[in-house]
Amino acid sequence: MRAPRPRKPDSSISVGDLASRVGVPLDEQTTLSTYASRFAINSMRRAYRLFEGDLTLFLVFGEIAQYNMSRALRTLTFRDAPDSSRLASLMRALQTQKVAPCNALSISEATGIPRETVRRKVKELEKRGWLVREGARSLTLAPGAIEQMGPTGREVMEDFRQTARVIRLLEDAFARQPKRRKSVAT
Repeated sequence: MRAPRPRKPDSSISVGDLASRVGVPLDEQTTLSTYASRFAINSMRRAYRLFEGDLTLFLVFGEIAQYNMSRALRTLTFRDAPDSSRLASLMRALQTQKVAPCNALSISEATGIPRETVRRKVKELEKRGWLVREGARSLTLAPGAIEQMGPTGREVMEDFRQTARVIRLLEDAFARQPKRRKSVAT
């Protein structure tokens, strides 16, 4: 008969124990950044699945998409919450804006990914029908990419809205708490 294997001690740790072991205090900002990090990790998981584990491909695609849309989106300014008529006007104006094409060099410089790697990823995105190359240096999103990204984009936006809502609620709750005074040892 075998002797029973010794149990592993519980490796979980309480937040309080964790806080006592780090050199900086776990404060409200830590709590808020934890929620923001959860959003970022969930987005990365979606990208990992959508791009079949190739996060470099995701980064190249995302950078091209952002670059393509950035000029058009600069026209939309939301300093104040726009009323519905102003928003409709801005959205009509957006439809007439030109997409800003980019090239492998600008993507390489923006991301730090070697230019040859960017070129290979661009070829992969073209094969998937997600990018269109116009001339030697003009890369733009293909309509197929927008169709492919639609459901995922809606999931990301819903997750973003929920995360922002929780962070706002937490910020409000933290603001209502009385401020703790640091005790001064004498």
